Amino acid sequence: MGRTVLITGASGALGPPLLAELLQSDRTDRVAVLLRPGPRWDRRVEELRASVAQMAVDAGHQRPLRLDRLMCVAGDVGRRDLGLEAREGARLAKEVHVLIHAAANTRFSTSAGDLHNVNVEGTRHALAFARLCRVLEQFVLVSTTCVAGTRTGVIAERLEDEPDAFVNAYERSKWEAERLAAAADLPVRIVRLSTCIGGERTGYVHRFGAIHQSLRWLIRGLVPMVPAVDGSHVDLIATDVAVRWIARAVEHAVNGLEVCQVAAGQHAIPLHDLVECAVAHLRRTRPGWTSGQIEAPAIVDAATFRLFEHSVARSGDVLFARVLEAAGSFFPALLYPKVYQTNRAEALWGGPLPLSDWRSTVGKVIDFGCSRQWRSRRAMEPAGV
Repeated sequence: MGRTVLITGASGALGPPLLAELLQSDRTDRVAVLLRPGPRWDRRVEELRASVAQMAVDAGHQRPLRLDRLMCVAGDVGRRDLGLEAREGARLAKEVHVLIHAAANTRFSTSAGDLHNVNVEGTRHALAFARLCRVLEQFVLVSTTCVAGTRTGVIAERLEDEPDAFVNAYERSKWEAERLAAAADLPVRIVRLSTCIGGERTGYVHRFGAIHQSLRWLIRGLVPMVPAVDGSHVDLIATDVAVRWIARAVEHAVNGLEVCQVAAGQHAIPLHDLVECAVAHLRRTRPGWTSGQIEAPAIVDAATFRLFEHSVARSGDVLFARVLEAAGSFFPALLYPKVYQTNRAEALWGGPLPLSDWRSTVGKVIDFGCSRQWRSRRAMEPAGV
């Protein structure tokens, strides 16, 4: 018998590509997505369907896309009972086998209060609804490897005590969400994703994040240096890897609690190699770089980068201050090198994770971002995202 899957965060970075993947599965009868109610509802639904169809093309899916199995329901993770109308909520509670909670505020610069309201309280509301689901097989919490905070070394696939510090409030909010899910007495699979850089085939990014903004400023020649320590790596995966793994997880029940890390792990990219790859691509493709007018950023130690930050603050340069604000949400993590274990994620997948050729993917993401001027197209208002 097929499953009914309910997804929150359908308009987020993973939403449309994940929907496209799930709608290929013979074991999923219906996919219900939570969209915040409001004006232009019919138009927003059609825009979501169009985005999903485009994702299927971009991902190279060969099988027909069953959009007739996609159902949009009005709701909001910021409200109790997910803001569902009583009759709709009762019906879904009878039918939902898997609840994928992907709704989150992922903007690192957002206030701690706003991050808590969406990422922690939103998870609390989703868990409360999951407890009402009579045939629930699993609650999938889409989390992040960032919950490791300032830890260094090997990061295991398990719940960890609170680290000594977090790089930003986003990391703390997701760590707190994990603790809530783990204590829920439900079949819970926590999926920690590393940075999803973009689509493997086209470089498509549905919503640009911190690393994309850092690339944007680098391309404009406004990132003269990048902080690092010995062993600094960047763990990137193609968005395709994340959504294919989650779709596979939907088909595998979980008993109790399981934590999986979908990450490059031992194949994370040395920072120097990533910068070198990006610069080489820009030298071939972008004005200013092809002529040699823009210099590659230097990789410096933390003390040198702090001196640079202080000099920018003293200068009062508004543009550089904006650059540092954007880069400051991503760069500090480079000072705490980690290697994420992926044993459980690989066991569920049935072998090594299908990592893409990161050099090719990074080049395609740069080209895509430049074509869009690094601006996300918001096809619809976020549903608690």
